[in-house]
Amino acid sequence: MSNKCVLVTGAVRNSGLGMARKFLQEGWSAVITSRVEADAQAKAKELTEEFGVPCYGFGYNPANAKEDVEVLFEKIEKAGLELDSVICNAANLGRWMNPLTVEAEDWIEVLMTNVVGYFLPARKAAAQMVRTGKAKEGTVIFIGSVNYKDALPERSAYVASKGAIRSMTKALAIDFAPYGIRVNCIAPGPIWTTRYEEMDPKEAEERRNLVPLKTITTKENLGNIAFFLASENSQNMTGSVMFVDGGMDCLIAGGY
Repeated sequence: MSNKCVLVTGAVRNSGLGMARKFLQEGWSAVITSRVEADAQAKAKELTEEFGVPCYGFGYNPANAKEDVEVLFEKIEKAGLELDSVICNAANLGRWMNPLTVEAEDWIEVLMTNVVGYFLPARKAAAQMVRTGKAKEGTVIFIGSVNYKDALPERSAYVASKGAIRSMTKALAIDFAPYGIRVNCIAPGPIWTTRYEEMDPKEAEERRNLVPLKTITTKENLGNIAFFLASENSQNMTGSVMFVDGGMDCLIAGGY
């Protein structure tokens, strides 16, 4: 069993859960969060029993990050946990926001969740890594999107937030470099989530055929990439974006 520990926000289902499972499989202990703490605790108990590695579940609402991140890290430190990596994954997808009619508060919440909700736990984790002597091997991983530079209709807040995540990756890579902490970003294209499982099979197939490789990224794919970025195998990588999109970023035009 490794003595390393990872924090994954938004990890009781889909991508976040897939990443947490990979780290637990590799012997890392994990902290997973959900907006509903009881959900995080229940999933953490289940994962601990499955992998035989400690997993902790705490509440964290990235839309209320200023207050919630302080409570989250109080619980992490009370549990005696010292982080080696943080994966900021919890997100607001910001769908169907007509820019002429969307409520300002709803638009702002996407930015608060996806940008401020990433920055504050990343900063808090980095400060802990410096304090505990883990900074030289510490990593921050942001889950961005292939849409950081290409737009989607009625999702201006989401696209803006993903562009900000890309820029923040580069900025924090420079700011954290003196301590040895590496900061990288994963930019997925379409991801197979519960949304696809509930979708009409014909529509799911049509969406798959839009991808050059005719595949949709899975949570296991993301887990493998995240673990690579947190491990010594990615040594000397910082400020980078890794596309996991089946070739979507290579398309000149068209939307998904």
